Amino acid sequence: MLPRNRVLVAAAAAAVLMSSACGSGAGSTTGTASIEGPSGEPVVGGTGHIIESAEPRSLDPAVIANSYANSPLLGNALYGTLMINDPQTNAIEFTMAEDFSSADGGKTFTLRLRDGLQFSDGTPYDAAAVKNAWQHVQDPATASPDRPQAALIEASEVVDPRTLKVTLTEPVPNYANAVLQTSLNWIASPETLGADKAQIDANPIGAGPYTLEQWSRQDVIKLTRNENYYDAPRPYLDKIEIRAITDADQRYNTLVSGGADLALEGVWTNIDKAKSGGLQNAVVPLGGGLAMVLNNTKAPFDDVRARTAVAAALDLDGINNAIFQGTGEIPTTLFDESSPFYKDIPLAEQNLVESQKLLDELASEGKPLEFTLSVFPGNKDFGEAVQTQLSTLHNIKVDVRTIDLAEYGKIMSQKDYDVITSTVMFADPEPRLWFGFNSESSGNYSGVKDTQLDAALDKGRVSTDEAERISAYEEVQNRLVELNPVIFYTRASPGVIANPDVGGVQQYGIGSVLPETLWIQE
Repeated sequence: MLPRNRVLVAAAAAAVLMSSACGSGAGSTTGTASIEGPSGEPVVGGTGHIIESAEPRSLDPAVIANSYANSPLLGNALYGTLMINDPQTNAIEFTMAEDFSSADGGKTFTLRLRDGLQFSDGTPYDAAAVKNAWQHVQDPATASPDRPQAALIEASEVVDPRTLKVTLTEPVPNYANAVLQTSLNWIASPETLGADKAQIDANPIGAGPYTLEQWSRQDVIKLTRNENYYDAPRPYLDKIEIRAITDADQRYNTLVSGGADLALEGVWTNIDKAKSGGLQNAVVPLGGGLAMVLNNTKAPFDDVRARTAVAAALDLDGINNAIFQGTGEIPTTLFDESSPFYKDIPLAEQNLVESQKLLDELASEGKPLEFTLSVFPGNKDFGEAVQTQLSTLHNIKVDVRTIDLAEYGKIMSQKDYDVITSTVMFADPEPRLWFGFNSESSGNYSGVKDTQLDAALDKGRVSTDEAERISAYEEVQNRLVELNPVIFYTRASPGVIANPDVGGVQQYGIGSVLPETLWIQE
């Protein structure tokens, strides 16, 4: 078991704490990142054996994070989706919703549902159910990682059984992204959400393509086709069995040995092996990535010179080689080149002379740089690599602290760290960039506070003009490079790998895989 292979999974799982129309018809890949797969018409029947990286703590949709490093396929299977996007273009397409639009620049939205939707128990999937589900995510007692996005909903009104009017706390024209990238996309029946945790886990009622047959904790989740699913002839598979395997080597070996058909994959080394091994593979292109988050609210990193010194000291290629065997993608710019917001504005580059100059300057003022880097058990190798690199400089001392993932939320909310590994990743910059870096955001874990950065983030958030948004996010990029509140060290890899006989592999959002389109060639 190689601990370094858990680095991306552990950090990406933490991402959920930091905040990314499929009509009927055979084998359509419209609207999502997809793998070409086997030729021919989809085969109906059979059982798909799926690997996800984490077992859910509950089947309550509000706590199943809709991100590749968690259990998104399970959430999609049980509860279906209101909408999806094409990760290449971020174009929104509707599934169980027919429309989600604003006529006033994003202050209010009208959600329109398809006609005739039903939960798997035959009860109506209506506007009242959506309102109830979104209020459930808002409820602090639910402890949903997506509460910050849900909290933007100030009020909601059921206009008629198919129509919900939503008023936000402020204009957010791109709020559809917040819905589809989170558990707001998954609607459980009001009866389910009114039950206690044990009842939810035993009998979750949604309107997705599958229903729960059995959940053996730490073993397998068995799902069976929902015969009332709205999008016949989907789903194609009769059954799905999901296992959680956290270890990257075991996950890959299980797939290639025939123990599984498909795996949601967040480790660059496995994706690289899949490419060379002839397996199907795809990765959703995202901006940002895995990062060292520097606590800007207290010494030593309330001084931009300390942040810049560390950023200029690191050899990211060396870290990539040591931790990811050279397979990781190092972010040289904030946005991926495929993004309309991409600008060739380089992120921090190694400059040992400049780094040492700043360290000496701090030391001359009686402030030699000393800090603790907090890491998960699975990415201790990363912490040691950083520690080794920085030890070659003078007037700097780094300790490495190992923390449990269970402690992460408390540590982040209390800012009980100097530097911690986490993520800021996004397709469209809204909503995740605002949540990650605006000084008014509860998700601004670096604590950066800069009036120019805030103004640019606010402008990018509320504008409906693409040229204005591009200009605003160019300013965001410039300010982040100037301020260095975080240090991005590798892109996230929201990927999927599959055996050659698996068809209909499609992703949306932050690497979320759709189960209803999957089929297996006989």
